[in-house]
Amino acid sequence: MAAPASSRPRPVQHAIVGAGLSGLLLAAALRESRPHESLTVLDPHPPGASPLTFAFWTAASTPLDDWAIDHFDAIRLVGHDGREHRVALDGWRSTAVAWADAAGALLRRLRADPGVDVRTSRVTSVIDGPEAASLVTDSGVVQARWVYDSRPPTATELASDFSRRNAAGAIALSQVFRGAWVRTSNDVLDASAATLLDFSGPPEADLGFSYVLPVSARRAMVMAVRMGRSPPAPDPTPAIHRLLGDASWSVEAEESGETALVDRRPTRRLGRHVLGIGRRGGRVRPSTGYAVPRVLDDTDAIVSSLQRHGHPFAVPPDPPWQRRLDTIWLRALARERAALEPSFLSLFTHTGIDSVLRFLDGRARGRDVVAVVSALPPTPFLRAAVAVPARQSRAH
Repeated sequence: MAAPASSRPRPVQHAIVGAGLSGLLLAAALRESRPHESLTVLDPHPPGASPLTFAFWTAASTPLDDWAIDHFDAIRLVGHDGREHRVALDGWRSTAVAWADAAGALLRRLRADPGVDVRTSRVTSVIDGPEAASLVTDSGVVQARWVYDSRPPTATELASDFSRRNAAGAIALSQVFRGAWVRTSNDVLDASAATLLDFSGPPEADLGFSYVLPVSARRAMVMAVRMGRSPPAPDPTPAIHRLLGDASWSVEAEESGETALVDRRPTRRLGRHVLGIGRRGGRVRPSTGYAVPRVLDDTDAIVSSLQRHGHPFAVPPDPPWQRRLDTIWLRALARERAALEPSFLSLFTHTGIDSVLRFLDGRARGRDVVAVVSALPPTPFLRAAVAVPARQSRAH
């Protein structure tokens, strides 16, 4: 027999599934903007102490600035021939954030807040209902008026999506990264600029490059990256040797990870009371893997939607041209890797920095798109564009 309505647990106002970047930033924003509304955060493995550095650019302050390791007003790009290009960011800044420190501090704030319930629980399913959604977890059921689900799409969900869009030629690649924080005993690093793209390593079957975040004359993060269908984990050691030459060095900490670059059209609204955020909401840019500015923008949009409309669903969709360009870029990356190095360099050396950074983050305006497309070598992208059926860019 069902319990009387008066004895049933009252749904919380907000429930966030996942205590990653999108989940914790949204939780902090909800507590600031709606402090009298209850909030539950559920994650089976909250962020730990393992080092993880987020690097992104912005023209304004962000909620992550308290945990910034350093800021850079210029970036370097290095071609395969070793030629260096230095680009001033002109009002923007590249920011490196210690995510383990940020996540730990945000979780401590939430746990100390009497209006928040942080649970170390795994959500196995989300069941939408007429008045609230039910989150089935390994420790019971949580009901919430609004659910924000950041769980990455499962392999089954991706396979179903790909099967549905197979005729349109869906693309799935991976961006694998592995790096180290290194320290030298001598002042050998130029800490005035971050190296965004260094293609000077030996040619690889997959697109490979490194980036460097020099936070002092003696300390830097050196990250090796590979992008392809199934790229092996790269070794940052050659990039460290190229950077430091004969200087002695030691490793303080290591970082690694993988980002799926998937050509899919996520559905943001997953039910009457459920919104996809983070990876599930498509906030990782499919063609570049950039996520932090998109997550920050999405957090602001959700809070604004709640304030203006009383629900979280009035968030702007990605424009159709962006979805099509992501598809074209991924297809070119899968087929024309050797031709893409000059494409990346051209973005920064033949286009205004404002247009480039907005384009890469998914914030581009019409004139930014025109400027960027005009600067790219046309051949590989035209071939990729011809291979993409028009219906694919319209698929959802």
